[in-house]
Amino acid sequence: MKPAAFEYHRPSSVDEALAIYAACEDARFLAGGQSLVPMMSLRLATPTDLIDLNRIEQLSGISSSDGYIRIGAMTRQEELAGNEPLCAQVPVMRAVIESVGHPGTRTRGTIGGSLCHADPAAELPALLLAVDAELLVAQPGGTSRRIAIEDFFRGHFETALQPDEILTEIQIPITSDPQMGFNEITARSSDFAMAGAIVSTCLDADGAHSSVRVVAFALRDRPQRLREVEIAVADALGDIAAIRLAAQLTENLISPREEVHLSAAYRRRLAVTAVRRALESAFGHQSEVNL
Repeated sequence: MKPAAFEYHRPSSVDEALAIYAACEDARFLAGGQSLVPMMSLRLATPTDLIDLNRIEQLSGISSSDGYIRIGAMTRQEELAGNEPLCAQVPVMRAVIESVGHPGTRTRGTIGGSLCHADPAAELPALLLAVDAELLVAQPGGTSRRIAIEDFFRGHFETALQPDEILTEIQIPITSDPQMGFNEITARSSDFAMAGAIVSTCLDADGAHSSVRVVAFALRDRPQRLREVEIAVADALGDIAAIRLAAQLTENLISPREEVHLSAAYRRRLAVTAVRRALESAFGHQSEVNL
């Protein structure tokens, strides 16, 4: 199918993009287009106006200042995997990006587009929740606001972003000696995950792990922090047996959705395995390969 007729706009600044949006009947912002364009082709989305953000230079790039790694929302996914300072701060970044779709989609897909699309099976929203990111959002009239990543996702394909706002920057706190683990289970390479987990922790000066964050994804309507697992892992003091017992808590903390070819019970089992493997990786233990 072909998309319904629409007006095409290419603003060169965020303020111009927001002004165009205010003057349109039913506009949509275009980032990488990896989700919006197929939806328009199937006429699942039929905006009257399409506002292309790709010419806005201020929305792209990776830098660091004031204790944060700063990522422009229009930064391509493949650029994330190639940035050394970012990958040093987020050790699983390359592995996560390699799990996102195919090389062609990663070339055009953007980090902001993935966040705003809010697919519950997507890896990048879970990753940014695991590293406690903050989001900078531009509003009409030249104002802006910050949104904590934990407050951003509201449900299936739903976020705290208002229709007349633009996500401009993702800010990742810089921590000392970050340690991370990532695991997802898919039916085939490049498929969406049936269950996945990302773990983030830091090593203190005495070598102890602190600030443990455990995030499960692809199970419900948004990525989910497993706080009880985090507490149990912190009490485990790096002991492999205790860490694996902590992973078992996942089973009672999640309510995975049922699908035609994937039962909730099986998905729960997969989630426990993904969490265990991610924990073992983050804490420097060799993972068991069995489910």
